Amino acid sequence: MHAIERHLASHHGVISHAEALKLGMSKRTISRRVTHGRWLRLHRGVYRLSGAPPVWLGDARASALACAGLISHRAAARVWAIDGFDRAHIELTIDVDRRARLDGRVRLHRSTQMHLAGRTERRAVPVTGAARTVLDLAAVLPRNRLHEAVDAVLRQRLLRWHDLLGVLVRHSRQGRDGCGKLRALLDERYGEARPPDSAFNRMVGQLLIDAGVGRLVFEHEIFDGTHFVARVDLAFPSAKLAIELDSRRFHDNELSFVADRRRANRLVNLGWTVLAFTYDDYRDAPFLLVQTVRDALRRLGSVDPVGQHVASDLHRF
Repeated sequence: MHAIERHLASHHGVISHAEALKLGMSKRTISRRVTHGRWLRLHRGVYRLSGAPPVWLGDARASALACAGLISHRAAARVWAIDGFDRAHIELTIDVDRRARLDGRVRLHRSTQMHLAGRTERRAVPVTGAARTVLDLAAVLPRNRLHEAVDAVLRQRLLRWHDLLGVLVRHSRQGRDGCGKLRALLDERYGEARPPDSAFNRMVGQLLIDAGVGRLVFEHEIFDGTHFVARVDLAFPSAKLAIELDSRRFHDNELSFVADRRRANRLVNLGWTVLAFTYDDYRDAPFLLVQTVRDALRRLGSVDPVGQHVASDLHRF
């Protein structure tokens, strides 16, 4: 029974009746193990090795096996280890015609497009493909969280822009949950050369975009001729205005403090204006942050693309 033990060791101690039969175990032996308490019954036809720790991935795997479904939505993002979803509860997608009875803590979704779910196994858990996971997230997340999730999958190299466009095209139909929000995101951002390095970058960038301040670039690289000088968090290249977003995570030591200021000096000597903001600026004074950027652009002679409409929009912040 070495195959059974290897399977349990690599699958969070969870096994289904069908898997055990496929690995050579008889129905009688399965029944005996359950009767004697060596295997604990989690769902009909799904068991966990007695003594194996009840980890979240094991519970997710057991739920998926119990009804031939796939871990999906925020739970799939957790399985894929997408940044920001490490506390997601179990969510499961099953075929629209399949019956299922699971613990009330498991959230069920029903789909008419299971053939497009990109079924795969990640960390020993049956899960929707990464692209389908993003589309499902679009159906349940607010706009800013969806942008952060897309930033994460691009930054972690789980997907590329054309993967996101492809999943939208494959699933697109009137009324399909998530398609509208994902389409809007792609219309706005498709082909960005580099995703923001952090959710904070995206938050500040989106604040400026929503205020109509101007056309900005995330993670803009600046060169002195052919020599690389710096990559700034946000930039208005035509105005040579750079925005640096200070995060304690990356700037809380003396070496970073010194390097950041030397870097800023080099940018100033190349003719760039450098503005720096903190999370407190974003949280406590977003209007002032936006107005400071607008004042700098005006001083540098950059014209807002929406003209006089920008000022009237700022009351929202």
